Amino acid sequence: MANQPLRLVHSSDMRLDRPLHGVAEADTELRRLLRDAPLEAADRVFETALAEDADALLLAGDVLDARGASPRVVSFLVAQLDRLAKRNIPVYWAGGELDPPDAWPRTERLPDNVTVFPTGRVESHELTRGGKAVAVVQGISKPADREVDASGFRRDARGLFTVGVAYGTSDAPGKEGDRVDYMALGGRARRATVDHEPGVAHYAGSPQCRSPAEPGPSGCTVVQVDESGKPKTRFVATDSVRWQEETLEFTAGVSAEQLLTRLKERLEKVRGRSQGVHQLIAWRLEGVGPMVAKLRPDGLAGELLRDLQKHAAREKPLCWSYSLDCPSRYEPPHELLDQETILGDLLRQVEVLRRSDAFVLDLGELLPKPLGDASLAKIAKTDGRAARDALFNRAAKLGVALMTDDA
Repeated sequence: MANQPLRLVHSSDMRLDRPLHGVAEADTELRRLLRDAPLEAADRVFETALAEDADALLLAGDVLDARGASPRVVSFLVAQLDRLAKRNIPVYWAGGELDPPDAWPRTERLPDNVTVFPTGRVESHELTRGGKAVAVVQGISKPADREVDASGFRRDARGLFTVGVAYGTSDAPGKEGDRVDYMALGGRARRATVDHEPGVAHYAGSPQCRSPAEPGPSGCTVVQVDESGKPKTRFVATDSVRWQEETLEFTAGVSAEQLLTRLKERLEKVRGRSQGVHQLIAWRLEGVGPMVAKLRPDGLAGELLRDLQKHAAREKPLCWSYSLDCPSRYEPPHELLDQETILGDLLRQVEVLRRSDAFVLDLGELLPKPLGDASLAKIAKTDGRAARDALFNRAAKLGVALMTDDA
């Protein structure tokens, strides 16, 4: 059977009830952005389905936790689904960790264009156009206590293009697309195609990433199927707020004023390429010289961060700097290392301990017993060479700050 061209929109992990997190301080405007960003991104997903005149919208789980979501969020989702219903665009929804089928409130009716797949078995539906079947959509919602059983997915016997929708599958890596022509997967924040032949298996990722651990653009996927039944995916950015990491290098002779000027110039470049998306920026400063010791959170780094935040508040889109760190290793000048002073002793001892593999750094021993808060033990624990070196580096910088006048 010859296939009909199809256009599908695939999304997942909207998590509409989960605001963005990872910013220690936020004013009223920024708090509103962090709260509403998931809704704005979802709105753009539904707008993409309308703009593309999609044959269907595929939702592969974790749309929202209706058991804890506010009425505002639930009403928002129903209104978006209604928009597609008015254009006769069907929605196929496979539940994930947050949105099992039985979690939807009985008092809130879903529009007739929405098909929610059951748990425990793969259900199959024909996708029609003009009264004629053009594809088959199969799906299953994730059980609460185990992964999705993919054994029920299978290509249509008549040769119709077959779509699967699931929150991950039980198939081995690289085999997720073997059972259908296109497997729409959910359960990952980042977009990825995990199988190409004979079928395509694709994670759409979240339309709005939530934390600094998920930098860069996020969005939904448009799936274009040609007459030969070959699907091609196209990324569409939908995020309204984007996490960014920016690195700035400096030399030994740089002043604090020059560093701030360069940071502001880079900030304006970030704004210029933002394409209207609000940016949340983590700065990483790398360099050498005396400036390294000054760039501490309680010192110059904190001052520069506050200056950048004031500067960013003046224009839109918002470019908010939420952290500024200088992990560069502090190399004490010889005149400090050679001093017969408390500072000289400290810096020499730091270098000795840093190089000693035999020295066990256990800050937990310095805590009072018993601990009133068990979380303190976790904070005091230093795992790995990198964390150990970073701690010694901070100790050297702090020593210079406390025992000199110009740090």
